[in-house]
Amino acid sequence: MARVVSFPPLFSASRPMTSSQTIRAGVIGTGQYATAIVTQAQSIPNLDVSVVADRNLDAAHNAYQLAGIDEDLILIATNRAEALQGLESGKKVVLEDASLMLDLPIDAIAEGTGSPSAAAEHALKAIENGKHVVMVTKEVDICVGPILRQKAKQAGVVYTASDGDQPSHLISLIEWSREIGLEVLVGGKFGEKHVIIDVPGRQIRYQRGKTRDLSEKEAALFKHIETPGPDMLKIIEQRKELLGDSIDVRTDDLTEQGIVANATGLSIERERFHHPVAWPTEMPILLAPQAYGGILEGRGVIEQTTYLRANHDVSMGGGVYVTVHAVNAYSREVLSGKGHIGNPDNTSYLIFRPYHLCGVETPYSILIAALRNTPTSGWSMEQRYDSFGRAKQDLTAGTELHGAHDDGWETFLRPAVKLGQSATDESMPYHIATGHKLARDVSAGTVLTQVMVEGVAESSLWKLRIQQDDNAPRC
Repeated sequence: MARVVSFPPLFSASRPMTSSQTIRAGVIGTGQYATAIVTQAQSIPNLDVSVVADRNLDAAHNAYQLAGIDEDLILIATNRAEALQGLESGKKVVLEDASLMLDLPIDAIAEGTGSPSAAAEHALKAIENGKHVVMVTKEVDICVGPILRQKAKQAGVVYTASDGDQPSHLISLIEWSREIGLEVLVGGKFGEKHVIIDVPGRQIRYQRGKTRDLSEKEAALFKHIETPGPDMLKIIEQRKELLGDSIDVRTDDLTEQGIVANATGLSIERERFHHPVAWPTEMPILLAPQAYGGILEGRGVIEQTTYLRANHDVSMGGGVYVTVHAVNAYSREVLSGKGHIGNPDNTSYLIFRPYHLCGVETPYSILIAALRNTPTSGWSMEQRYDSFGRAKQDLTAGTELHGAHDDGWETFLRPAVKLGQSATDESMPYHIATGHKLARDVSAGTVLTQVMVEGVAESSLWKLRIQQDDNAPRC
């Protein structure tokens, strides 16, 4: 896959954001994440979130209230003319129908509905109307990210994933590492679950105060691995077995990491990752190719880690990382001498960003797109992997698929399929099925196929994916 150099926003101190231009943006969907875009924008002089839309008008209105906007400056508009008049008079406009936003005189939209089909339609219409698009609804990117980027380029605007969520940050970290000549061995994210281990006290503490006492043998599993060895894999598997469901890989995790794989050319070795449970100091030991003493079969792999920490360690929940290799021995000495976390022979080092700030930092993506005509999540994307679904329980015909928060399905990553004009027995890209119903009963353990989903081949998202597959955009 040809790699296109992208602007690395995480490391842009040498290019401060200086502009007297005020960017006018709209936000579609006002859930927890997107509401933070609205509230944080009030602290950014050159960003004006002048219009929000949500099918729940109260939620949209509440976003402005939380942002501290005076009630007499908020206008609920029911048509385009009212919305336009409100903007011209300096009001903050609230819409129930997001389609009314897409040709208003604004520079960019942030799409945060969480509905893949709606988000794709909003993005297409915004691009057609010359708007930059910051995509918070990540389920769109795993299905049709390449073609949306292609259409944006053709229209002279930017389509980007949003800073504040892991894909944008990890893509940037991978590209930055490559640009300074480091080989990326692994691009990964830290799991969202917090696991605090007190080895001497033989206790695990989970989120929300839940604890578990450990036997002496169990506590020994969490002693730090300091050198590669034949027992590493066994120890990791025993840790995972002990922690059980508390550290499961979520649908969101697989969606996010599939996006990163498609955007960077890194590979998926296991459909739900190796997913080691590890102390940060163990990560460059484990997350390295077998040639360097690690657990990986190859180089350039996408992963996820549930990290372990002691009582007073900082949290890395929601952060991203790479393990990297420096070819030159002196460069490796520099990394080691500065105290960076490496494996014993310095062939693998851990570099990490231990946080993501959700909608609080998404305004950066909006500003970079509008002021510099640059995405914060890289330029390139190829549909190399899809996210698929496997039933976790018996499901009956008529059951609706609810996407990322559907407890009936376990998702996994495999090489992408090509869709045709009609549904077949091929596997179904999971998020294209969101919002549709099962056409037949599905037994536990069954992989979701195209013919199992009612009316999916007539959906706009399916048709957009066909267009992508036929043109094979490689942005």
